[in-house]
Amino acid sequence: MKAPSSHNSQPWLFSREKDAICIVPDFSRTLTVADPQNRELFISLGCAAENTMIAARFYGYNSEMHIESVEESTKIRLRLRKEEDQVQPDLFSYINYRQTTRNMYDNFIIPQEYKMELKNTITLPNIDVIFYTGEDEIKKLYPYILESNNIQISDLSYIHELIQWMRFSQNEAVRKGDGLYVACFGFPLMGRTIGSFVVGKFMSAKREERRLLKQLSKTSTTALITSMQDDPTNWIHTGICFQRLALTATKLNLNHSYLNAPCQVPCVRLQMMSQMPFPGAFPQLLILLGHSEKMPFAFRRRINDVLI
Repeated sequence: MKAPSSHNSQPWLFSREKDAICIVPDFSRTLTVADPQNRELFISLGCAAENTMIAARFYGYNSEMHIESVEESTKIRLRLRKEEDQVQPDLFSYINYRQTTRNMYDNFIIPQEYKMELKNTITLPNIDVIFYTGEDEIKKLYPYILESNNIQISDLSYIHELIQWMRFSQNEAVRKGDGLYVACFGFPLMGRTIGSFVVGKFMSAKREERRLLKQLSKTSTTALITSMQDDPTNWIHTGICFQRLALTATKLNLNHSYLNAPCQVPCVRLQMMSQMPFPGAFPQLLILLGHSEKMPFAFRRRINDVLI
């Protein structure tokens, strides 16, 4: 399943029923430090659901989505119905090409018509996207980005969880089919023992702050996706809308990556809610948009690993 997820944890499982596909969370893949509420887990389920609905339309099926509460959890049921005159989705071919590119962008100015096309992908109620374009606009986000970065990188439990999900060699990345493959960041392959030591020893809030500031200086547009409620249904809706936006960006030859720390750190998220001009809205995802060189693709689990 080529959908985005935090740390490329791929926390989803699929089951097939007579006339439906069900997507359920795989809680063995939770990020207890970076995502203690499982907020981003459910966002990733929404991304997976959108990919599934697009693929269903491509193969001639109409899909009807239901979000159901089951035993203190939530699952997505996609009821399928064959339709001979189903319109082919134009985003299907971009599912394989969409990727998160975490390298430096080239300060490409995104045309207004591109931003309008991206905004038009947000079609579900209570979900919105706010674009910040140009240095002055993006600098409004600096305090939240830098404070949340300092809080996370100074937390040893966050670093330990990050190292657990990093894949320091191609063999490890292929074998596990998940996680943060270091080549996707432009880092050298070094093996788990050396890689874990290097990250644990040399990763610091100051170094990461310098990297973030350099990255932001090369980015002309960021997008903040918000919701009016903060619960699994709205997290799933956020993921559905984001996946449409990301696939549309890919169609427009725009790359994207994430700066989600301000949405992950509770105290910083509350500051954003109280100090920024979107009353009552909950920040869910902060995204960089622009042009950059293509990077290696992250690895994915085999289909049999996600079927139940």
